[in-house]
Amino acid sequence: MHGKDAARAPRRSGRTRFITAGGALFAAGALLTAATLTDSADVTVTMDGSGNTFDIVTTGSIEPGWQPTLDDWVQGNPAAYDIPLTADGTGYVLSPGSALDLRIAARDASPRLPARLSLTILDPNPRGDTTDPATGRYVELYDQLVVTVKDGATTIFDRVPTSELSTYTWDDPLSVGGEKVLDVRIEMPTSVTDEWQLASTDIQFNFQAVNA
Repeated sequence: MHGKDAARAPRRSGRTRFITAGGALFAAGALLTAATLTDSADVTVTMDGSGNTFDIVTTGSIEPGWQPTLDDWVQGNPAAYDIPLTADGTGYVLSPGSALDLRIAARDASPRLPARLSLTILDPNPRGDTTDPATGRYVELYDQLVVTVKDGATTIFDRVPTSELSTYTWDDPLSVGGEKVLDVRIEMPTSVTDEWQLASTDIQFNFQAVNA
């Protein structure tokens, strides 16, 4: 949150909490995607024991110009984890017309394998059109948001509604020890009405890797 938006914390708002999953692991011949375990694929690797494993670690921050240090990386495999973006863990309040800027990073911590990295942004706990029985208002905010993701000078998603997001896969493999630091903006359009007052969501940044 920035400036006046953070100070006002208006009632017409939605709370967002950002979580991520990172890393994909495999034994020779089989790949399991991280965290969600939604897919599988065959891969060919050199049979050489513990060195042939993927290890994608991730982290994030709302600090402007932030760059990850060695102490920031957290292993998210096999389950998603909370990115430590807040001091109190309660999340961020967005109001119509406001935005949250943050950075999300992924690193290939594998012993020797470069990886083709992909990113999927999703709602890990979608509630669809569920409404609060007391107020009649919607409880799920995710589909009302707009996302921009940039990798340096390359724009991956340009103000894409969350309902239209697709998986992005980088063409060039991430080298061992290599990092991706992505600039992310989450926006709530001015068109969001009182029907979503006090709605909330989690947003998951799911990094997966396959043999390069």
